[in-house]
Parts: sequence; structure tokens; C-alpha cells
Amino acid sequence: MGRIDSHAFENLVQRLSAQEGVAHCLPYPGMTPIPDGFDAFARQDAARAEMEWGDACPAYALGLITYGSCVLPQDEEYLEVLWDELGGDSTQVWAQARPLVLATWAWLSNPPAQEPGPGASHDESDPTGLMH
Repeated sequence: MGRIDSHAFENLVQRLSAQEGVAHCLPYPGMTPIPDGFDAFARQDAARAEMEWGDACPAYALGLITYGSCVLPQDEEYLEVLWDELGGDSTQVWAQARPLVLATWAWLSNPPAQEPGPGASHDESDPTGLMH
């Protein structure tokens, strides 16, 4: 049997885990729907924050499950306890996860407009899209 190159193995694990979205970081599978475009937002935001995906992903999951039920600074202590319990394998402390949770809430409050689906037409005179 050959020896395992630990550096190559670590790179492989990182590449495989990087393919998983925020749903993988939820405390329970399927506990909340992942909005369209959210995984892309979370990955871009984690890169902007210069945070490894494995450290950032649980913060975006926490933001998803607390959106609309918590506010800061009133719920600061509660969210810190939740982070300690639900932060998974993240090496980040609450102070580092907090901005990612806030970014999640901001994105969920104003998600980018979805592109029209195939076959849909866009009429500039009808912003509701109800007229045909």
C-alpha cells in the first residue's frame, strides 16, 4: 500500500466541501428552504470577508433560520448562544460570525430580482408583469 499525501488529501476534502451549499450547514437537513441565489450570495460574501467556506457557512445558515425572529442588538446574547450551539465546525467566534448573519438578513430583506424564466417576455410599460 502506498502512503497518503496528507496535503493532497486536505486539498481534496476542501474542494469537495466547497461544492456544498448552505443547506449542508443547517442543523437539520431541510429545516428551511434555501432561496434561489442565496448560495451564490453566501459564497461571494464569504470571499469578500476573506473567510474559509467551512467557517462562514454555519453563519449563513444561522442567518437563514433566525431571519425575522431575531433583531440586534436586543437578541445579541441569544444569538451568541445559538452560534455556540449551531456553529458546527467553524473556528470563528460570534463576533466574527455576526457580520455574516447581518449580511444574510440584509440579503433576505432585499434579494436581487430574479431573471424571467424561459419564454417570459418583459414589457417595460407593465412593471407587474401581469399584462400579456
